[in-house]
Amino acid sequence: MALENKIEMVADLVEAAKNFFVDLFRPDMTLEKISDVVSPRLDDTIKKYENQGLEYSAGKFSIKYADAKHFQLAFEMYFRDAEGKWHKCANESELRDATLLEVGAWKTIQALKVITFPIEKPKSKDDEVLQKDKNLEEYRESLNAPADELDLEKTINVEKK
Repeated sequence: MALENKIEMVADLVEAAKNFFVDLFRPDMTLEKISDVVSPRLDDTIKKYENQGLEYSAGKFSIKYADAKHFQLAFEMYFRDAEGKWHKCANESELRDATLLEVGAWKTIQALKVITFPIEKPKSKDDEVLQKDKNLEEYRESLNAPADELDLEKTINVEKK
C-alpha cells in the first residue's frame, strides 16, 4: 500500500470519527432507538474501511452518565491493515442534555453509569452490529422489565427504596 494512500486512509478514519455524532438525536430517545440510529452508521463505517483494504476486528459503543443533567456517547473500533498495523477509529460526543432521553432510559443510564454495546461485524445484510449490553439485560431482569422496554414504574420504585 502506497504511503500517500495509507496517510489518506488514516486521515479519513479520523474525519469520519469526528463527524459521527452530528444530528444523531431527537427528543424522547430510548436505548433501543439510540441503538437503531447508531447501528447503521457503525455498519457503514466498517464497510467503508473494509472496502479500502482494512480488516475490522472489534469495537464498542457506549452511552455514559456524565453528570446530573448530561450523558455522552462514545465509540471505538479497531481495524488492521494489510501490513498488520492496527488503526483505531474512535470519538466521544459532546455532552448531551438528558432531556433528549425518554425518562426510563435516563434513569437506566443514571443507575448503570455506562452502557456498553460490543460492535460486531454483521454477518448478513440484516444483522445488527451492536450487540446487547449484559449489565443492561441484568438490570432489566432485576426490575422484571421486558427486554425491549424499561418498566419506568418499577425503576422509580427501586430508587425510592
